[in-house]
Amino acid sequence: MLEKAYAPDAVEKKWVDAWKEARLFDSAPATDGRRSYTVVIPPPNVTGALHIGHALNNTLQDALIRWHRLHGREACWVPGTDHGGIATQNVMEKQLKAEKLARHDLGREKFLERMQVWVRDCKKTILGQLVRLGCALDFSREAFTMDEVRARSVHHAFQRFYDEGLIYRGSRMVNWCVRCGTALSDIEVESEDRKAKLWRLRYPVKGKPGRYLVVATTRPETMLGDTAVAVHPEDERYKDLHGAEVELPLTGRTLKVVPDAMVDREFGTGAVKVTPAHDPNDYDIWTRHKGEMEGPRPVIGFDGKMLAEGVPAEFVGLPREKAREAVLAALASEAAPDGDPILAGEEDYKHAVSVCYRCQQAIEPLVSEQWFMKMEPVAAKALAAYDDGRFKIYPASWGKPYRNWLANIQDWCLSRQIWWGHRIPAWYCLSCNDLKDKPFMTVKGLKPTVSAEKPAKCAHCGKAGGDFLQDPDVLDTWFSSALWPLSVFGWPERTKDLAFYYPTEVLVTGYEILYLWVARMQMMGLWFEDKVPFPHALIHGIVRDKSGKKMSKSLGNVVDPLVMMDKHGTDAFRFAIVSQAHPGRDIPFAEESVTGPRNFVNKLWNSTRYVLDYALKNEPAPAGGYPLEKLDRAKLSLADRWILARFEAVTAEAEADVAEYNLAAAADTLYGFLWDDFCDWYVELSKPALADPARAEAAKTILVQVLSGTLKLLHPFMPYVTEELWQALKPYAGETAAFAFQAGAPRPTGWKDDEAVAQMRRLIAAVGSIRAIRSILEVPPALKLKAYFMGSNGSAPLLEKHADMVKYLARLESLELASARPPRAAVAVAGTTPIYLPLEGVVEFDKARARLEKAIEKLGKELVKADGMLGNKSFLERAPKEEVEKVKSRRDEAAAEQGFLKDTLAALAAG
Repeated sequence: MLEKAYAPDAVEKKWVDAWKEARLFDSAPATDGRRSYTVVIPPPNVTGALHIGHALNNTLQDALIRWHRLHGREACWVPGTDHGGIATQNVMEKQLKAEKLARHDLGREKFLERMQVWVRDCKKTILGQLVRLGCALDFSREAFTMDEVRARSVHHAFQRFYDEGLIYRGSRMVNWCVRCGTALSDIEVESEDRKAKLWRLRYPVKGKPGRYLVVATTRPETMLGDTAVAVHPEDERYKDLHGAEVELPLTGRTLKVVPDAMVDREFGTGAVKVTPAHDPNDYDIWTRHKGEMEGPRPVIGFDGKMLAEGVPAEFVGLPREKAREAVLAALASEAAPDGDPILAGEEDYKHAVSVCYRCQQAIEPLVSEQWFMKMEPVAAKALAAYDDGRFKIYPASWGKPYRNWLANIQDWCLSRQIWWGHRIPAWYCLSCNDLKDKPFMTVKGLKPTVSAEKPAKCAHCGKAGGDFLQDPDVLDTWFSSALWPLSVFGWPERTKDLAFYYPTEVLVTGYEILYLWVARMQMMGLWFEDKVPFPHALIHGIVRDKSGKKMSKSLGNVVDPLVMMDKHGTDAFRFAIVSQAHPGRDIPFAEESVTGPRNFVNKLWNSTRYVLDYALKNEPAPAGGYPLEKLDRAKLSLADRWILARFEAVTAEAEADVAEYNLAAAADTLYGFLWDDFCDWYVELSKPALADPARAEAAKTILVQVLSGTLKLLHPFMPYVTEELWQALKPYAGETAAFAFQAGAPRPTGWKDDEAVAQMRRLIAAVGSIRAIRSILEVPPALKLKAYFMGSNGSAPLLEKHADMVKYLARLESLELASARPPRAAVAVAGTTPIYLPLEGVVEFDKARARLEKAIEKLGKELVKADGMLGNKSFLERAPKEEVEKVKSRRDEAAAEQGFLKDTLAALAAG
C-alpha cells in the first residue's frame, strides 16, 4: 500500500540503495546476441561541484541509457572525470593565493601532490552528485583522464602522430594568456566585444617634408615593435609611397611601406601599422614580405611586461596596460617636424577582443616555440564521415558550422606551459641540446626523443645512459579528452570491451565544445580505428536564467541543482529541465518551472493510489495479473477502446521522438497523455465502470496495464517515482522483472481504433465546452443542468448514443434531442452540433452578461497575441514545430469559444 503523499527523500534513498546493491547498472559484453548501447559521459572537470548545465547533460544521457535498457539493449554508460588542465590548475592557484603562496613556492612535485588530494575529494563530490541525480552509470568503469590507463592511451597516440610526422615542434605565433602563463589553441580563445579607444598616430614620411602616414591603433604600446606600414596596393592615395620609408616615433627607427591586399582601405586612413611579433594578421603580412621589411621585434614578454631589448628605457618592465598610458603620454608630448603632435587624436571604439576562455584576460599574440599537430590529414577523415552520413549531428543546424570548421582547420597548438596535465613525452639529450638556463619556449632547433619513460639512449646521437631533460610542458587537456571514447575501453590494447562497446552510440554535449571536443573525438577515432567514435551527436543548449542571461556567480543568478532536488524532488527537477530541452535552443530556467513537474509527480502518485485502493481495493493480485490479452474487444466501451488506442499511439509517438533525440517532445507527449487522457478522462470514466460487474474486470485491466506501461515509458525521465509506483503495480500487471527497466518496453499493438479516438475527441470537446460555460457563468458544481441538442447529423447521433457519459462528466440532469432552441440558453458545442443549456432560474442574467463580456474580451486579447506570434516570421522559423502547432491549435480553440460565447450573450440579450 502506498503512503498517502509522496516523500521524495525516502523513495530516492530507497532506490539508490536498491539499485546499487543489485549492481543494476553494471554492464559486460553480451554473449546472447544483444547489441550494445554505449554512451561515454562528457567527463566534468575536477574543478568543484556540478552546475545545472551538468544536470541537464547527464539527465539527457540517463534518459537515453534507461530507455534503451528498457528496450533490451546492453546499455553501458561510462562515468569519469577530466583533469581539466588550466581550469583545475587555476582553482588550485587561487587556493594557494589565499594562503599567500604561489605554485613555484611549492615546486612542481609538491604542487602535483596537492593537486592529487584535491582531485580525490572533488571526484567524490562529483560522482556523489551524479548518484543523487539518479544516473544509471556503471561505476565499475570509472575513468579519469590522467589515470594510468588513459596515460598509456595518450602516450601511444602522441608517439603515433609523432612517428607519422603529424606532431612537430616549431616556432609560430601563438595565443598567449599572460594570466594563465601558457599558450592556447585557436578554439580556446573567445571573442568578446569591448569598449576601447582608437588612437591615430602620425608617422613622418622620410624624404618628403610635410607628408605623413596616419595609422590607427587600439594598442599604441605595440608601436614600439612596428616593422612596417602596410597599404592596399590599389589605394590611389598611397601608390607613390610603395617602398618608401617612414620614421617610427620614440625609437629612431625607420619602417618600409609595403603594399598588401589584406589591408582594408575603409578602416581608418587605409594605412596600417605592422607589428608581426604581436598580431597574427601582421605576422602573415611579414611572411608575405620578408624581403621588403624587418622581421618580428618582440616588445612584450611572456609575463605581459615590456622587454628591455629594442624598447626605450622609460618603458622597460611596465605591464602592457601601464605601458600604453606611458607611450600615449610620450607621443602626446613629442612633436612632428611640422610642430603638431605625433598623437593626432582619439575616439571611442567598440571592437572584438580575443580573450582566454578560462580567465577572460586579453590574449597576447606572441611568437614562441611550441608543440603543434598538423590537422588537415586528420580532419579530412572526419569531414568525409560527416559528408557521407556516417556521422550525424542533432539538430542538423549545427552541421554546417561543424563542417566549415573542419574544412578550414588550422594546426593545433598542443603544448601548455602549466604543471597540471599529461607531461609531453619528449626528452632532450643534453649532449645534443643546449638548454642551460634557457626557457624551452625560446630555444629553436631542439632534438627531442619521444618516449613515455626516460629513454635508454638518444634517438639522435645514439648515446646510451646519457643525461636527459624531459620537456616541462604538458599537453592541451583536450588531447586526452579527444581519446576518451577509445581510452575508456583500454585502447590501444585490443580488449573485449573495445570490441563490444566501440563505436559508442551517441555523444550528448553542449554546443560550446562542438569544435573543442566533438570534432577532435571524431578525428581521433577515425584516424586510429577507422570508425566514427559515435555515429550521432546530440547537441543541447545552455541553461540560462529566466531572462536569458548566462548564469554566473557574479550576477547572482546561479541555480544549484542540489537545492532544486532538495526542495522539489529529483524527478520533478529532472523532468523540468528535460521538458524544456528542445533541440537547438537554450533553456531559460526559473524555479517556477519545477512547479508543474512536481504537480505531475503528485498526479502520478495519486492516480496509482486510485488504481490500487479504489479499483483493486488492495486485494491480492490474481495469478498472471490482469493481462490485456484476455480482453474481449466486442465488449469494451467506447472509453476503453479509446484509451487503449491512445496508449498505442502515444507509445509509438514517444518511440519516434526518442529515435530523433527529441526528448523534450517525448516527455511532453507522455505528460499530456498521462495527465489529460488517462487521469482527467479515463480515470473519471472508470468509476461507473468499476461499479458495473459486467465492466469492472475490463476497467481494472485497462487501468493497470495503461498506467504501468506509461510509468515504464516515463521511467527514463523520472526514475525514482516511477520505480516505486511500477513496483506497486507489478503483480497486477503480471510483471516478474526485478526492476522497471528490466521489464521491457510496453508493446500495446493491435488496439488502433481511429473511430473510437475521433468519437471520444468530439465527446471530450463537448464536455469541455459545457464545463467552460458552467465555469464562466459560475454555475455551482452540484447543480445539474438540462441540456438539448438538435438535428440528426453531425454529432447528434453520437450524443444520443453516449448521453449517459456526457451527463456524468458534464454534471447534467438530462441530455435530450430538441426540435427548437430553448429560450435564453447558453451554447456549447460537439463538433458542429450545438448543445443548448437553458439558464432561466439558473443564473442572474445581468451578472451572466457581464461575465460573458469579460470572457469574450479576454479571448479577444488571446487571439491578438496568437495572431501576432503566428504573423512573426522569426517565431515561425525559430520556434519548435510543436510550439507553433500549439499556438495554432489554441488560436482556433479560442476563436471558436469566443464565437459560442457571443452567441450565448446574444441569446441572453434577446430574452
